[in-house]
Amino acid sequence: MLYIFLMVLAGGMIAAQSPINAALSRTVGVLESSLLSFAGGTLFLALAVLCFGRGHLLRVAETPPWQWIGGILGAIMVLCTILAVPRIGVLATVLAMIFGNLVVAAVIDNFGWFGLAVTPFGWRRLFGFALVLAGLLLTLRR
Repeated sequence: MLYIFLMVLAGGMIAAQSPINAALSRTVGVLESSLLSFAGGTLFLALAVLCFGRGHLLRVAETPPWQWIGGILGAIMVLCTILAVPRIGVLATVLAMIFGNLVVAAVIDNFGWFGLAVTPFGWRRLFGFALVLAGLLLTLRR
């Protein structure tokens, strides 16, 4: 239950982050606001690692190159939300992001990519997709 709460909290943060970054982009520019968003996040995480880190940061050279793309994917996501929010609104932006997230998550689960256990795709997941897609389409109607 704690992890569900944490992810609901994270979802709320994404909803707030999107218009904050879009507002920043009106002042400094789209790419520049993406850079500033990630720079702020990097500084926050650097402090957290310094204060609480227990991992092995120096072992980074042992990681395969594909494990480095997470930050690039996050940067593209932030850039996309900065572009979308002023045009379609926060709710539609976040719903579309959630729908894309669900589709890719289902593929990852179904095939067990990235070392995860296989969780087969079934009718319940398809029904969940349909509900989210219906919500997105209803949100886009003006």
